[in-house]
Order: sequence, then C-alpha cells, then structure tokens
Amino acid sequence: MRRIKSIDAFRGLCMLYMIFMHFFEWWIIPADIWVHTAGRMMIEFIGASAFLFISGISTTLSIRLRKEKVNSDPNYSNSVLIKEYYYRDLLFLSIGLIYNAFTVVGIWGLRGLWSWYILLTIPVCLAIGYPLIKLPKIVRIVLTFFIIFITYPLFAVLESLRYTDGVSEILYHLLFNPYWEDPILPMFAYFCFGTVIGEIFYEIYSIKDENLKNTLVKKRIIRNFLIYGIIIILISIVGAIFVFNDPISVLIRGSFSWIIYALGWNLIIMGILTYLHEFKFSSEWKHRFLYYFSFYSLTIYLIHNIVALFFWHFFNKYSVWIPLILIIILLWFMLKTIYKKIGPKFSLKYAISKVAVYLSKKKRVKLMV
Repeated sequence: MRRIKSIDAFRGLCMLYMIFMHFFEWWIIPADIWVHTAGRMMIEFIGASAFLFISGISTTLSIRLRKEKVNSDPNYSNSVLIKEYYYRDLLFLSIGLIYNAFTVVGIWGLRGLWSWYILLTIPVCLAIGYPLIKLPKIVRIVLTFFIIFITYPLFAVLESLRYTDGVSEILYHLLFNPYWEDPILPMFAYFCFGTVIGEIFYEIYSIKDENLKNTLVKKRIIRNFLIYGIIIILISIVGAIFVFNDPISVLIRGSFSWIIYALGWNLIIMGILTYLHEFKFSSEWKHRFLYYFSFYSLTIYLIHNIVALFFWHFFNKYSVWIPLILIIILLWFMLKTIYKKIGPKFSLKYAISKVAVYLSKKKRVKLMV
C-alpha cells in the first residue's frame, strides 16, 4: 500500500499551526496577547486534537502493514512486532518525561514530570493503541463518544474535590494536570476516533483495482467525512446554544462543545486534503510545503522551543507578522535542504524507530541463546 498523501499533509498542517501560534504567543508583547488568543480560538481545532487524530490514523496503518509483514516474512513474527512497537513507545515516553523535566519540574517540582503536554499524551495513547485496534470499529466509535461525554463531568467532580480528598487529588493529577494543555481523556478520544479512520483508509487503499479504489475514496472518505463532519459541527453548535446557553463555548478549548466541534473539523479537513491530494495535486507531493513539516515533526517540536527564545516578547501586534512569516519560510527551506542532503537521518522519529528495531532484535537473540 502506497503512502497516503493527505495524512502527511494534515500532520504538516498541524505542525505549521503549532509553530506559528507558539512563536506568535512567545514573541508578541503581553499587552497585545489578545490578538493571539482571538486567532487561536478560531482555529484551535488544527492543534493538538488534530495531531492526536492523525496519530491514531497513522498508528493503525503502521500496525496493519506490519501485520502483513508478519504473514509474509518468516523472519518477522508477531512477538517482534509487539516488541518494536512498545520499545518505540517507551522511547517516546522517555522523551516526553525528559521534556517535562526541563520545562515544568522547576515550577511544580517532581510531580510536574507527569504533566499532559503532547509529548506525554502521545506515548500514553500509543500504549493503548495496540490493543485498541483489536476492537471492532463500532466499539471504538462508541468508546470515543463515551470518553467525550464523561470527560467534563469527571473533571468537574475531581477539581471540586482535589483539595479535600487525597484520592481525588491523585486522580486529578493523573488525568487532567494541567487541564489547559493536552490531558489524556479528551485527547485519547481523538486518537481513538483516528484509529477508526485509519481502518477505513487501510481497507480502501489496500484495494488493487484503481478505479474501484478511487470510487470508494470519493464516497467513503471524501463525501462521508464532509457530511459527518458538518453534522458533528452542527450538533456541537446547537448544543452550545440550546443546551449550555453559551454559543461561544464551541471556541473555548477543552469545553464539551469544543471537543465535539473539533472532531467534526478533523473529519472535514481530512476529507478536503484527501480530495486535493488524490484528485487535484500533481504526483510530486513530496516537494510540497507541508510535507517537510510532517516528516520532521518531532525534531521540529523540540527545536522550535529554542528558536522562540530569540525574540521573547519583543514584537507588537503589527511588527510580529513579518518575522513570523520569514521564520516559517526559512524553516521550510532548511527542512527541504536537509531532506535532500541527508533525508531521514535528521528525523528523531526515524532514529527512535531504528533503535526500537535494534532493541527488539537484540532481545530476541538473547532469548534464543
């Protein structure tokens, strides 16, 4: 099965959004931060929620393709697959904990190691991902919306009890600390739903008949994603207006209405990008703008935190735009050049995968001895 262009494009879009919004927030003076806040409210659905959604898709595709290898390669067994998968996940978890150690331990102490920034959220989702895809698609859809519906009530209960009850404090910390970042419950809902979308992609893109495959891409992916995405968005807006009496809540990250609203947008964007990359754009998609941001996503995430320090709270709401655009263009040009010169060697994700493969083989040799 060939690589699916729209998935890389969506991941690259998420990374581009993250870079832009982080630099905007860190470079603009505090007096003008409202500009960043307003912009983020409008398009926050392209952020962490979308990235977890894409992670669910790519994780499913990766596991399915490796399952094919198990069936076709006598030297590659299911036990090796599992070892590779969880070694890789442990390495991601280590990076997440190290990141937290450098960024928040100084503020919150050792308890800050378990803070739901996306580098911790992703490996925890991945840890559940392997057994998750064994469930039928309908069960995962039900699980997605069950998680969405219990998240806010559970958060409200634990937050109200956290200072009076030790067990509630522990549960609150494990599930929601800090609530304004990427806590596991709402974000896992996006990952879980993404695994369902990943199954749909796998089923359709595994078809060898190009005409049949293109027909199903149009009907089951593009058309259905757009229709269901619009329906989900309308449900979130209607609920915000008539149930919660708060129309603006669909724009407030983490609110019940926003969680559903963002899920609808994830489907719509995935449908649009699939249409563009399958039926409109040329085959030279690797050289398009978003690809490099997707390919080096983890590397970019770690590096961009250092670049942000160069102009900390330096620009106002008018002067910030030119350096933002310039840094994005410069970063794209650098990534494109690096890709042409050394390819995956600059990718931290690629290095992690190589180490995971090495560890799984090393372990197998020891067991044989």
